[in-house]
Amino acid sequence: MYTIDLHLKNETVTTAIFNLRIAIKLARKSKDKVLCLIVGYGSTGGTHKIKSGILAELKNLEESKQIKGYIVGLELDIFNVKYQKLRGKEFIDQDCFKRKNPGEIIVIL
Repeated sequence: MYTIDLHLKNETVTTAIFNLRIAIKLARKSKDKVLCLIVGYGSTGGTHKIKSGILAELKNLEESKQIKGYIVGLELDIFNVKYQKLRGKEFIDQDCFKRKNPGEIIVIL
C-alpha cells in the first residue's frame, strides 16, 4: 500500500490535489492497488479545507472511472453500507481496519 501525507504544514488545497494526482501515478507505476492518503481529521488547523478538497477530487476521479473507489478510515467497517459497496475492498490492508483513522482516506486504484 502506497502512503502519502497531504496535509503538511502550510499546504494549500491546490497543492494537495496536485500531490494527490502525482501519488496516484506513482502508486500505479509501482503496481500498488491501494493508496492511503493522510489528510488530517479536518477539524482544526485548516485541514478541513484540504480534506474537503481531496474528497471532492476523489469523487470526480471515481465518476470519471480513474479510480475504483475510496473510503474514509473511520468508515472501515464490514457493516458499513459504503464499505460493502466498495469495489476492490479485498486489497485493503488489515492494519487500516485496526486504526480506523478518520484522518486517512483509502483509495482503491
